[in-house]
Parts: sequence; structure tokens; C-alpha cells
Amino acid sequence: MNTERQIFLKKIFYLCLSISGMAILLYQSVLKGYYLSIFPLQFAVVILVTVISHLRLMTSVEQNARRFSTTFLSVMSAKLFIYLFFILICLLVDRSNAINFVVTFLLMYLIFTIFEVIEISNFFKKNQNSSN
Repeated sequence: MNTERQIFLKKIFYLCLSISGMAILLYQSVLKGYYLSIFPLQFAVVILVTVISHLRLMTSVEQNARRFSTTFLSVMSAKLFIYLFFILICLLVDRSNAINFVVTFLLMYLIFTIFEVIEISNFFKKNQNSSN
């Protein structure tokens, strides 16, 4: 496996550990009444989709940097549809915790999207510099 991919996987692993630790602390103290039983599945879906989309974008940059924008738009569109489908299914199953679910999902989405954008930007810059 490429070292860049290994570095990304290590970083996302540490990010996941940090988020898990903070979630455990918060859900056992301040947010005790707001814990959702679906949180682990929600967390796993966001991680899985983020890793797959990021690895696809890295492959796209390596293969043809000029087509990156097209690949980026298609990957982000697919990612949003997967998230939308997941949210709709979860909200249809349990409407009573809709606000907690949406807030939790939004926070995870923002954290992982910011992380992914920073990582793909750094990877894109490194790849541009090495090709010149």
C-alpha cells in the first residue's frame, strides 16, 4: 500500500479515537440523556464513506490530475446521496430522537469533511509539486 494512503489511514484512525473518547466522556457526563443507540452505526457509516471517498480521490489525483474536479464532484455527490439515504432510513425507524440524530450527524459530517478537505488539499499540493 502506498505510504500516502497509510499516513491518511493512521490520521483518520487517530481522529476516530479522539472523537470516540470525547463522545464517551460527553455521553457519560454532560449529555447523558442524549445518547443514541444508533450512534456507533452512525459513526461507522461516516468513517467508512469518508475513507472510501478519500481513497478514490487520491487515486484520481494520481491517475489524472486534470480530471480531478469531475471525480471530486461525482464522489461528493455519491457521498451526499449515501448520507441522505442513511439519514432518511434512520429517521423513519426512530422519529422520537430526530433532533439528537441530526445534530450528531451534522457534527460528525463537519468534522470528517473538514479533515478530508485538508488532507486531499495537502495530497493534491504534494502531487502537483512532485510532477513539476
